[in-house]
Amino acid sequence: MRTQVDRQWVRRAPREPGDLGRATFVALLVVVAVPALIVALSAGWRPVDSHLLDGFGGLFGRLQPSSAAPAASAPSDWQTADGWFYTEVQSAPAASDGVPFGYAVTDRDGIPFWTEFQRLGGVGDLGYPVSQRYTADGATYQAFQRAVLRFDPASGAVAVEPILDQLHQAQLDDRLAAEWGIPALTLPLVGTEDAQQSRVAWLLADYPALQAYLSSLPDPAALLGLPTSTVQDIGPYYAVRFQNGALQQWKQDVPWAKKGQVTAVNVGQIAAQLDRLPADALVPTAAP
Repeated sequence: MRTQVDRQWVRRAPREPGDLGRATFVALLVVVAVPALIVALSAGWRPVDSHLLDGFGGLFGRLQPSSAAPAASAPSDWQTADGWFYTEVQSAPAASDGVPFGYAVTDRDGIPFWTEFQRLGGVGDLGYPVSQRYTADGATYQAFQRAVLRFDPASGAVAVEPILDQLHQAQLDDRLAAEWGIPALTLPLVGTEDAQQSRVAWLLADYPALQAYLSSLPDPAALLGLPTSTVQDIGPYYAVRFQNGALQQWKQDVPWAKKGQVTAVNVGQIAAQLDRLPADALVPTAAP
């Protein structure tokens, strides 16, 4: 009851000229003092007693830029003047000044590795580069996860190196089978295109997923070469060997593939592990 009487007294009490009501005074204080305080705080002023800020902390905090906003992540690869630079697969950490390391794929010096890399399917079919360019026997090479490209200066052409044929000649088939599940070379090579197509159709007749994978490649003959084994059951997957690579059709789900999916073996990385690539070519360089 006393509260009701007090409110009536406030409404009915006469005012002297120039005398402000309590509500009006508080309203003016808010209108004038709060913006002034916000401006002062924005300019860096802080009161001696930090508790004076408690009533304005939420409002002032919303006016400041968030310091917890996530920083934009650096790209893993990017375009260069004559190709692309990749940092996804590399054996050295970033430099102390933060410059990333990796491998460039370019058309530099008239060697169209970047052009042929794209034509054959790019990262999706060859994987990321695992080496710099290197020279051997008068030719220039560059290794990728699933293939090794070779430039022949005599013809001016780039081709996929028959890396598994070379590993067979180096008598490494036993290691390929034991460590990576790649079938041994068991089929003789045939040179004509018709013979190649007949062999592929015969070998893969009962494996439509392998057939579909080959059909999805821009140039399967250039990328993989001829099949040099039958399709073999290697436990969790079926495998077939080609001159330049190998394919696996998975019979169960694995972290990198679903049941029935076909993947290409990383023969370029295998060649590096078997010391078939120059050690200095595997050392990444600083980003341009």
